[in-house]
Amino acid sequence: MVIDTPGPATDDFLRRYDKRGMQGRPKYVRLREALRSAVDAGHWLPGARLPSDSDLTRLTGFSLGTVQRALRELADGGVVVRSQGSGTYAAERGGAIDAPLHLRFRGSVDGEPTFLPLYPKVLSRTRAQGSGAWSAWLRPEAGTDIVRIDRQLSVNGEFIVFNRFYFDAHEFPDLATRPLASLDGANLKQLLGEAVSMPISDVEQHVSFVKFDAGACKAMGVKPGTSGLLLESAAAAGRSSPVYFLESFIPPNDRRLDVSALR
Repeated sequence: MVIDTPGPATDDFLRRYDKRGMQGRPKYVRLREALRSAVDAGHWLPGARLPSDSDLTRLTGFSLGTVQRALRELADGGVVVRSQGSGTYAAERGGAIDAPLHLRFRGSVDGEPTFLPLYPKVLSRTRAQGSGAWSAWLRPEAGTDIVRIDRQLSVNGEFIVFNRFYFDAHEFPDLATRPLASLDGANLKQLLGEAVSMPISDVEQHVSFVKFDAGACKAMGVKPGTSGLLLESAAAAGRSSPVYFLESFIPPNDRRLDVSALR
């Protein structure tokens, strides 16, 4: 069903959802994040038609090229759907992930402290290549098949965290084969814990400051060569049963990351 939003409701979206600290960023990034925040906040409900490209140019003062690049990147991330000859629509979104174990960013609602919601979007599922910290933890042997799931996690619509989630496909065939779309909004940690009929009881985490690779920068929508935090999480069900390894790339942001609750 297509929902048309009356014009006056769109006029103030940039004022309402433009983020502090974004004025120094490229214009398409500033507009992209304002539109993302507006969709996540329900300013445009799923199925609602956004203003046309030309209307967004008029409403925001940005050039048509800036508007189209912002919308194209939102479409690539599944936030909106672009239909040639019809318009741009707010996409159906998965709900916030339940009880995220590793990534908890502090914020407030109505003045009360809380943890900001995370909205995962699965990008790809591939066989892991080479070796790294993940292979040292999972200890792959001949015949094992380590799979990597790449995800974007929108943090309250404010910025994107990029995940690389590693696990053994032979141990968890369902996660290795189920439709990718079914994993949007899923808590992968909970899925693996249920598969082994044991809770994820031990998580070892390490934080380092790194220069992001090109793939991570693209997934987060930041400039090539950007540096930020890499949070590595090695999880086990019992101290001797490695279950998964998670790399979380966290771009510069104004939020406090809480890593105190690991169980």
